[in-house]
Amino acid sequence: MTSSERHRLSLIIATLGPSTDNEKELITMLMAGIARQWTDGVDIARVLHSDGEDVAKSRIEIFREQSKKRNLSTSVYLDTDGSDMDSYIAFTNKIIPEIVTFDKTNGLDFFKSIRDKINTDVKICVRVKLGESTDDLDDYFNECDYSMIELDSKVIHDDKIVQRSKDKSCEPIYLALIPTLMSGQVQSREENFEIGHTLEEGFDIVALYQETAHGPYAARSVKCIDEISVESEKLRVNPFQDTLDKFLSFFRKK
Repeated sequence: MTSSERHRLSLIIATLGPSTDNEKELITMLMAGIARQWTDGVDIARVLHSDGEDVAKSRIEIFREQSKKRNLSTSVYLDTDGSDMDSYIAFTNKIIPEIVTFDKTNGLDFFKSIRDKINTDVKICVRVKLGESTDDLDDYFNECDYSMIELDSKVIHDDKIVQRSKDKSCEPIYLALIPTLMSGQVQSREENFEIGHTLEEGFDIVALYQETAHGPYAARSVKCIDEISVESEKLRVNPFQDTLDKFLSFFRKK
């Protein structure tokens, strides 16, 4: 977003789908406002190549058009669910998203070679799914600009996934799940707590999948993540501690 009055530091990825093909819903997510109750909307649109190239291209064009019309600095995150890699890479170089994602299961050699096949303006992301080994993740982080983390929150914490990714200059993305919204209910306290607790680990980008692509309340899902992100950032940023650290560092230099 271009506004200098952002109340949220972290970025939100929303997956485009049938729910956001409703242009009013898409605009609501972009403009961050159900009765202007929150300030910052969607920053990045996740588009699936496996939905079909014509569909994906149309969604990207509409998203970019609506963003530009409102002077919003949004981005496109291209992903896939099982597409042929050759056609996926060709489509990537055709539409030039800001980020393109490949599954970790493609193997380390694939990630070492993919940069030569992708437009230099496109950032590469490794997608780490639930249950996959975390032992060799540092090698993948070395080769990528982003990491989409779909692991259990306990694994994220115990294996220090966020810090390991950031240490390799690979920005981690957290997949937030809100199944209650998919069934038309208000999100539960347990879901809020789980997402908020995980964001406190240090994630600066949060992603939504089915909630915005197929859920009945796409914009409401973004609002939910917006609220949780703001609260988690309050716990991660401690102005007094920052001041104290600077104060103590001054005397350490003496």
